[in-house]
Amino acid sequence: EKLGFGEIDPGMRVGNLSVAYQQVVEICKCLTRNAKVLVLDEPTAVLTFSEIEKLFEVIRKLKSEGTSIIYISHRLEEIFQLSDHITVLKDGTYVGTVPTASIDKQKLVNMMVGRDLTQLFPGRSAVIGKEVLRVEGLNAGGLVNNVSFYVKSGEILGFSGLVGSGRTETMRAIFGADPKESGNIIYFGKKVNFKDPKEAIKSGFGLLPEDRKKQGLLLEQSIRVNTTLAAIGKITNRFGVINHKKEKKYVCDLLTGLSTKYGSTEDHANSLSGGNQQKIALAKWLAADCKCVVFDEPTRGVDIGAKIEIYKIMNSLAENGVAVIMISSEMPEIIGMCDRAMIMFQGRITGELSKEELAESNLIKYAMGV
Repeated sequence: EKLGFGEIDPGMRVGNLSVAYQQVVEICKCLTRNAKVLVLDEPTAVLTFSEIEKLFEVIRKLKSEGTSIIYISHRLEEIFQLSDHITVLKDGTYVGTVPTASIDKQKLVNMMVGRDLTQLFPGRSAVIGKEVLRVEGLNAGGLVNNVSFYVKSGEILGFSGLVGSGRTETMRAIFGADPKESGNIIYFGKKVNFKDPKEAIKSGFGLLPEDRKKQGLLLEQSIRVNTTLAAIGKITNRFGVINHKKEKKYVCDLLTGLSTKYGSTEDHANSLSGGNQQKIALAKWLAADCKCVVFDEPTRGVDIGAKIEIYKIMNSLAENGVAVIMISSEMPEIIGMCDRAMIMFQGRITGELSKEELAESNLIKYAMGV
């Protein structure tokens, strides 16, 4: 109740709570210890606008009561809103500490990546071609109501909206990960109904999930196994036996192209940083040669350097004629990366914006059902 989350039932199992509520329980756990120093590591990665505002109120209250707070975040707006001093780390080394009042976003990004903010969203020279996927009147559970949209080859289509608006549920229903109730899915001109992800992958349709730890990776398996999971055919002979030498070279080449930092291809995926884990999850779909791929919050919880690498990969896919769908809760990302955007609110599409119409005011308006 002190945090403003009195609706969470203390008797519930944590595993049954939403990711946002799990985050709140973690913060409560720290507060029960009357901590004098509180470290918050990416606390808002999965929270909605209103939940973030509640958290900020709690942080300011703790600060006024004398608690020292170390706040780790890749979201620059939050850093500027909350902090007195900013310390920058890059590749595990200390870059510097500056008073927040003495620096702006431009200079901070230069400290973080050694390049200009204008280069955050790299240019793209993709040619938008024929329609790859069309969805008509899709219904699936309570969060997908009569959803219709299309995406073309070489296009990056954004899906914007608040957490819980039904974006992820829509894509999971198309991918065959969740059952759909009604509606048509037309893929390369043919009506399809993927019964499971395996069927979708065979058709060249991929989905990078928002929760890499639970759905994107096998954390206790090697980097090698994770990378080739959706493309076994490329590394096996005609009898289905894996050629390990060929597999290792293939994985190393792919990860080098993604600027991935890792020790050995036999290291477990959980030994990597968040950004490098995301690159492994991404490599799996690059290996699968998808013709249409959904990126669900692809840059959540990764640093600015890794974000730029991921944007480059998405641009490269589009330039090679792949239809790309990107779900993102970060409006600058939707504006900077997408050719067009669909906005969802409470399971429905409330707006479609062209590249010229992409602006934060328009995205917020449709995302709140206005």
